[in-house]
Amino acid sequence: MVSVSSFKPNANYPELCDKVTIDWDEKRGRFIKAIEDIPLGTVVCIEEGITVNVDSRCCYRCLKLLGNDGFVYCRSCEKFNEPSEIACGEFDSLGIFKLAAHLVFSYPFAEITNLVTSDEPEVPRGLSKTLSTKDVQSVYQLKPFLGIEDSFKTKIVQEAIVKIVKLLEADANWGLLEEPSRLITFTKALRLMAERCAKNAHTIYSIEQIEKKDEDVPIGTGLFPISSIFNHSCTPNVFGFFVRNTFIFVSRGVKSGEELVDSYGVTYNQHSLKQREEFLANVSGFKCHCDSCVEQKSLEDYLEKSFKDVDRSAREASSFLDISDYIDYMKPGVQDIENLISAFSQRRDAEVYSKNLFYWWKKFIENANYRKIVYDPYLIRPYIEMVLLTWNNDVECTVDEKLSILTVAHRLLSNFYVGFHPISELIKKLFEASMNPIDEIRNIETFRILKQRAEILWKREEYI
Repeated sequence: MVSVSSFKPNANYPELCDKVTIDWDEKRGRFIKAIEDIPLGTVVCIEEGITVNVDSRCCYRCLKLLGNDGFVYCRSCEKFNEPSEIACGEFDSLGIFKLAAHLVFSYPFAEITNLVTSDEPEVPRGLSKTLSTKDVQSVYQLKPFLGIEDSFKTKIVQEAIVKIVKLLEADANWGLLEEPSRLITFTKALRLMAERCAKNAHTIYSIEQIEKKDEDVPIGTGLFPISSIFNHSCTPNVFGFFVRNTFIFVSRGVKSGEELVDSYGVTYNQHSLKQREEFLANVSGFKCHCDSCVEQKSLEDYLEKSFKDVDRSAREASSFLDISDYIDYMKPGVQDIENLISAFSQRRDAEVYSKNLFYWWKKFIENANYRKIVYDPYLIRPYIEMVLLTWNNDVECTVDEKLSILTVAHRLLSNFYVGFHPISELIKKLFEASMNPIDEIRNIETFRILKQRAEILWKREEYI
C-alpha cells in the first residue's frame, strides 16, 4: 500500500484528505469540493484501485515490476481466487473485458450473485454512502456506458465467456452452480462490470513513461471509484499521477469552496480550443464546460505547429546554430520552441554544446511563462537539466544561482510528486548535502547517480 506521511484522511471517505468533501448537484453530479484552503503540494487523494496489467512485465494484480522469472504475480499477490489463465494472458485480447472479469472475481461470490439476481443498479441522484473499491456497491453506483452491448455480443467475447465459465467448474463457489446458471450469472456480472469500466476505468502509465513520452503500452488499467469523481477542467487545480495501482492527487493551490478539478489529458496552456474539443469528444465522450472552453479561449497563435516534424528538424540540424536560427525565427511563447529544445537535447552530440543547452533550457522556462506556465510539473525537466549542467561545472554560474536552480527543482518535485518521482530522492539528497560543505564526497556520488538516472529517463539517441 502506497502511503504519504503528511496525508490526513477524511473521516467519511478515507481515500480523500480532511480538507475536502463530496457534494452533488444537477449539473455536475457528484464532485469534490474544498472545505478550506488547500495549499500547493497537499496530497488530496490516495486511492488504491482494482487493476490488471497490460504490460506483462508487471504483476497482474498490483502492477509491480517483476523479474524475469516467468511469474505473473508478485509475492504479495500470488494467492488470488481467479482462473490462472486470465492472469497468464490468455484473455488479454479482450481489452476492457479483462478488467471487468477481474472485478467479478475481486468481490465475495455471495455479493456478486446477490447483485446479479437483484434489479439493475441505478446511478444514485445525490451522495453515496460508500465510495471505495472495498465495496462492490461503489462500483455498481458508477455511471455505466450502455453502448458496450454490441462489443459484448462479439464472437471473441462470447467464446471467452464460455471458456471462463468452463474453468470455473473447479472453483469452490462458482462450481456449486449448474453450468447454465453459472453461465447466466457470470455473463450478467461481466456485463455490469464492463459497462462501468468502459465509462470510468483509467489507463495507467508510470511516471517514467510520462517523462519518456513512452505511452505506447500502459502498465495497466483499473477502476478507481473516488478518483472518477474528479471532474475535468482545462485549467486544473489538482495534479494526478500513478504509483503502480495507486492514484495520487496533489493540490496546485485550491481556495475554500472551489471544486477540485483535474485535467483528463488536455489543458488551456498546452492545447488549442480545437485540440481540446476533439480530444475530449473522442477520448472522454463529452464537451467541456470549464471557463476556458465556455468563453472559447485559446492560445492558438502560440500552439500552431512551426514544423511538420519537430523531431526530424532537430535530428537533421547540422549544429546548434541551426537550432538557434529556428528559435530566433519563432515568436516568443510558441510551444514549438520548447519542443525543439527538448528534441535537440536528445541528440548524443548535444553534450558538446553544454553552454548553449544551459541557455536554451532557461529559454524553455521563459518561453513557457508566456503561456502562464510558471510553476508546473512541465518545468521539472528543464530545471533538472540545468542542475546537471551547473553541478557538472559545464557552465559558469555563481554559487547562488547554482543553489537557486537546485532549490526550485527540489521544490517542484516535492510539491507535485511528494517523493515518488524517480529523481526525487536524489535531488533531495543533493539539496540537503549542498547545505553542508563537508559532504562534498557524498555530493559527487549522488550527482553521479542522478546523471545516470536522468540519462535513462530522458534517453539520448544517436542521430546520424
